[in-house]
Amino acid sequence: MGPAGQLTGFQPSHKLPSVNRTERLLDLITYLLNAREPVSWQEIKNHFPEDYAQGVEESNQRKFERDKAELISLGIPIDYQSGSETKKEGYLVRKDKLFLPELEFSPRESSLLMLAAGAVRENENFPYRDQLESALTKIISIQNQITHPPEEVTISYITDDGQEEGGEASTQFIHELQDALDRRKYVEICYHAFSTGKVTKRRVDPYGLIFKRGKWTLVGWDHLRKDIRSFVVRRIKSLTVNSRRPGTPDYEIPDDFSLRFYQRQQPWELDLHPPLSVTLRIAPHRIPELAPQLRDSENLGGDCYRLTVTNRSGLVTWVLSQKSDVQILEPQEVQQELAERLSPLL
Repeated sequence: MGPAGQLTGFQPSHKLPSVNRTERLLDLITYLLNAREPVSWQEIKNHFPEDYAQGVEESNQRKFERDKAELISLGIPIDYQSGSETKKEGYLVRKDKLFLPELEFSPRESSLLMLAAGAVRENENFPYRDQLESALTKIISIQNQITHPPEEVTISYITDDGQEEGGEASTQFIHELQDALDRRKYVEICYHAFSTGKVTKRRVDPYGLIFKRGKWTLVGWDHLRKDIRSFVVRRIKSLTVNSRRPGTPDYEIPDDFSLRFYQRQQPWELDLHPPLSVTLRIAPHRIPELAPQLRDSENLGGDCYRLTVTNRSGLVTWVLSQKSDVQILEPQEVQQELAERLSPLL
């Protein structure tokens, strides 16, 4: 029996095996993990005679291939090793791919990590609060010493004031979106778009969730726009996960999709209108701090930068948040929008 389905990467599970099958899969994982050398198909049949050695041989092989594919989808790196004079032929679990290396933090790093996590944990509506608590407990248990964080460092978790678009509803949506993402099920949402103020119904294939600037954002394929879009979870009015065929995925995430790109995406980079060139002047003392956000801009020399903007409103909001440290030099239409946003405050 030859190799099939070589592992190329870890993928979340998208199936819900039956209880009996679950027990068989767990037994198969244990058997392969405990094996000191690759195990042949015949050895697997001998160890699981009631599962893989009953009836027609071809049917037994297909059953094993389905089980192996399920384990690979769960992230178990099962490989097939071809035989040679020095190597035995058979199946094995690559333990170097299965187990992550141990994390080691310095006392200072541990204290800063706990400080940051503690600030988020204080918010009772944070969706992964219990998981965060468990992670902190594990980190504390392996540290011999944890120092106090520097006195000049303080971290707070702040959300927007609008309670009508936050709170417990958003927390529940996060859990439902995570479930849909794990099982690759599409969701239907009613979304209140900030750019237009309109509420529209969207069908979205979830590709990932991002926590950024105190907000959760869903990134996925928008069937209405026929493109990848980002949705701030707090602006979702209602959400329904597709309940049909719960154990079967509705979609696959493209291999070239990168959630990291969207994690780094700036407010003015959201694709809401044709590209617009905008020139900014940054106060010199703020350039080191803002440089990571301006990574894709063109430095025109000194303190001037040119940005390609596809969300003018997002840029204006960002400029306002920087107070007088960022100025819009051109074009005039963006300067005018900034002036209109400031006029009620004057």
